Amino acid sequence: MPFSIYDEKGVLLLRKGIAITLPSQIDRLLARNAAWEPDEYEYTGPEPRLVTQPTQPQSQPVFDQMGGLMLNLKHIFTTVIKNPEQIDLPARIKKLAATIQALCDEDLDGALAAPHLDYFNPYIVVHQVMGAVLAEIIASHKGVAAEERLLFICAALTRDIGQLTLQSEIDKCDGPLPDALKAAMHQHPLQGRDMLARAGIIEAAWLDAVAQHHERLDGSGYPARLQDASISLGARILAIADSYSAMTKPRPYRNKALNAQNALRDMYLEKDVHMDGELTQGLIKEIGMLPPGSIVRLKCGEIAAIRNRTMKADEAVVFSVYNQKGMPLSAPVRRETNIPGYEITGIVPFAECRSATVTIKRLWLNEFKL
Repeated sequence: MPFSIYDEKGVLLLRKGIAITLPSQIDRLLARNAAWEPDEYEYTGPEPRLVTQPTQPQSQPVFDQMGGLMLNLKHIFTTVIKNPEQIDLPARIKKLAATIQALCDEDLDGALAAPHLDYFNPYIVVHQVMGAVLAEIIASHKGVAAEERLLFICAALTRDIGQLTLQSEIDKCDGPLPDALKAAMHQHPLQGRDMLARAGIIEAAWLDAVAQHHERLDGSGYPARLQDASISLGARILAIADSYSAMTKPRPYRNKALNAQNALRDMYLEKDVHMDGELTQGLIKEIGMLPPGSIVRLKCGEIAAIRNRTMKADEAVVFSVYNQKGMPLSAPVRRETNIPGYEITGIVPFAECRSATVTIKRLWLNEFKL
């Protein structure tokens, strides 16, 4: 499509650039009085069959904007390694952090789902962005002022900057890290703090959070084996955000990724031992046991995606993306999990649902009425 297609009410049906592969899709468009946006495409051929209707411009969905932020951070990291003198790192990161804070306020479900479902960008980039969203959630629940939360988001976006030079070696590992590489990894929080200080960052809350985000309350963390009150609030928040993101995103040298429920359960069991119990419970209350982007199996045999944060399975807003025969659906279909036959019976790894990736992502792109 060289232009976007809308229905008669101005709702986006097909985004510019998408491929129409079935004649039946055109029939469905005609049945909905589909139209293109005149300002977007100047038609010069024969009179079209589609009815032109004026539409209101729509803002870019938060889910899409989060994807753009991940590409931006990827570029920042590449520049930091190759040409650090060519980038104003503090300004760039603060701008990213402010945008993430605003997007979380606009659509937290979309902001959470985007990194959760991103398997395209490098792990280290997605990991930082997921941690930044979670840091905003945890700090906000704690009642931290927006200006202070912004520094924690900055810290989350740069917490692993000290391991960028090691990342290529880490990515090659298929199993446990060699001792030498593991020892180098244990120094990345301090190296990250030093890199940020050299780049001109002076805020102690930012630097301390990066330096201490792998410390644990019982002194079992690294690199300084700090305990209890010696660990800053920002570092406590980042420790929880980092752990959740790491457990739910697969990596070659780690065991299979956990689903959100199991990750949150494990974190809850470690509360007040390794991580701050109050902050951990705050995260669970805010994102629920079935965060947006979770993939579930329904009793009828369909596979569905969770659209909004929820604590109880029978209150979840789910949309089926596979039918009972295991075939991907062309469009998500809403199901009520409190209706017999549509109860949630289990969690499905996203890796098993790659063929429905486009359909799943449409849930946060404002393409149809929920």
